Amino acid sequence: MNKWVGPLLVAAMLAAMLLVDALTIREDSLTYDEPIHYRYGAQILNGDSSRFVDGTMPVTALNALAQRLGKALAPGPMRDYLLRVPSGRWVTILFSLLLGYFVFRWSRELYGTGAGLFSLLLYTFSPNIIAHGRLITTDVYAAGMVTLSTYYFWRFLSRGGWKLATTTAVLLGLSQLAKYSCIFLYPIFLLIVVVRYWPEIVRVLRARDFKGFGGYLKPFFKFAVLFVLVSILIINAGFLFNRPFVPLGEYQLRSEALKSFQARHPVLGRVPVPLPYPYLDGLDWGKMREETGKGFGSMYLFGQLRETGGFKGYYFFAFLFKEPIAFQVLIGLAIIFYIVKRRRYAFLRNEAFLVVPVIFYSIYLNFFFKLQIGIRHFLVAVPLIQIFCGSLVSQWQGSGRRMQSAIVVLLAYLVISVMSYFPHYIPYFNEIVWDRKQAYKVLADSNIDWGQASKQAREFKEKHPDAYLEDGLWYMKTYRDKNMEEYLHPKFPDSGLLVVNVNNYVGIYHPHRYKWLRDNYEPIGHIAYAYLIFNISPRDTTR
Repeated sequence: MNKWVGPLLVAAMLAAMLLVDALTIREDSLTYDEPIHYRYGAQILNGDSSRFVDGTMPVTALNALAQRLGKALAPGPMRDYLLRVPSGRWVTILFSLLLGYFVFRWSRELYGTGAGLFSLLLYTFSPNIIAHGRLITTDVYAAGMVTLSTYYFWRFLSRGGWKLATTTAVLLGLSQLAKYSCIFLYPIFLLIVVVRYWPEIVRVLRARDFKGFGGYLKPFFKFAVLFVLVSILIINAGFLFNRPFVPLGEYQLRSEALKSFQARHPVLGRVPVPLPYPYLDGLDWGKMREETGKGFGSMYLFGQLRETGGFKGYYFFAFLFKEPIAFQVLIGLAIIFYIVKRRRYAFLRNEAFLVVPVIFYSIYLNFFFKLQIGIRHFLVAVPLIQIFCGSLVSQWQGSGRRMQSAIVVLLAYLVISVMSYFPHYIPYFNEIVWDRKQAYKVLADSNIDWGQASKQAREFKEKHPDAYLEDGLWYMKTYRDKNMEEYLHPKFPDSGLLVVNVNNYVGIYHPHRYKWLRDNYEPIGHIAYAYLIFNISPRDTTR
């Protein structure tokens, strides 16, 4: 391959992704969570890291920089644009492009330039990456920091040296400012070390060479101390050194898990926590929401609602329905191909760095995490899977024409499937759900309706002024005040068009409000896949 072809193709794919992002962000209204994340980012820039809600992280200060820049400009169209909250989305878009480059880079270093381009193509046409890589939220930031941190950890363990160790430590620390799911990088890195050096560990233990084993542990502890100290410093800096070293006993905890730990260990209650107060406070707050189900309605899967506890295997089903079929087939082929050709690879030195995090997050999210409100939480593993898929084309010339043709057809199918949802990517479902009006029967919440289609719903209302439209954001506000007359006694139309967003229809916030509609009607249409349209007749209403 000509030395210029690879870089040009990388630039072309990233440019295509940028174009899709630029054309689609104009269609999406702000999602329910974006103003909250943006507000916290602006608050960080103003020197205040105190929490007003859980889940917000300092990384969104990058999104709020657009507004800060706008304030420094003279009055004009550019200033007006930058002062608007949606302008902050461009920072997430640029970060998603950076993540795409590292998907290519890691795959190329493992399997060659062709494989790197293959992995980048999977990333470029990943509907959930596109959907959330344009928003002022933390999901793609988390996916990116997991990928970058693990990539440099791989390079560090492969090559050694303080420079790579320090780079890895810094990235690991920065990841803690992106999303709390990144906290699992610490046990993941430990598991990777065990897997990476397992043969040596077994050999030393069998020989009872404990002195030699101590020699292995010495550098491990040395670098572990570096990682921990750098993380503590960066987390404190990210949260503006807001009350570090507060004793655990002085924390006003919310979750039963941490309150129980606090009560069972009074001695530890006197130990100062070297982390900023808002960091542990947000972690505890999120745990409380997971325990109680407060603040996000019910979880939903296959027509069932649960306020707490969640569904075992939720993210397996979300992946099955919300990732392209072609991508899933390519994953299966990559696994089979890798097993058959395993002698060509060095799993412990390379693929373990991809596989261990994917397995860890798959087990944790499906069986231990109790906040199941969208596939976006699983995005931390998707780029690593796409990199691994590069192994499928690492031996392209020797794979045979049938395999090559199958891969080309699957890639074409992938692109067609993803582009068929343009410009609405949050509600993407693959062709297992053939009738897109029926996607609500499988999943809801941020998988379909996250408030992003409010603009299209208002446009529909303008064209059909007699239609009854219940806006999703209004509904969320009324849900918080159970005494509101309209919430308790809604005035539904006797006949005509009734437009309801998916989350309201399936009962995320109130299971009984639309039960009559679910029991008696099927939608006749949709608005941007997130709102369902029903035609109500007077005779049916009376009945």
